[in-house]
Amino acid sequence: MPVTETFHSSQSAKETSFCLANKNNTAALEKDDGSRVVLIKNGYGGVSLAFSIFPEGTGSRIEYRKAFGTIGGVWKQCVGLKDAK
Repeated sequence: MPVTETFHSSQSAKETSFCLANKNNTAALEKDDGSRVVLIKNGYGGVSLAFSIFPEGTGSRIEYRKAFGTIGGVWKQCVGLKDAK
């Protein structure tokens, strides 16, 4: 799945992935290279959003992939965007 958008955060990859996982009641997968993956599923169990979080200096780079459908925007708080009201 191609990258929809890329974000840069001053928070570490560990902090960013925890935020994404915590706000969406899911878990982050820690990979051998130090990156982390958070999958956000819809009500049917299909992946709607996928986040790959990579360490970048003292912060992190977040690659966001949108598969299909709409899903809440609480994740935006974790990458430095304001949640749309």
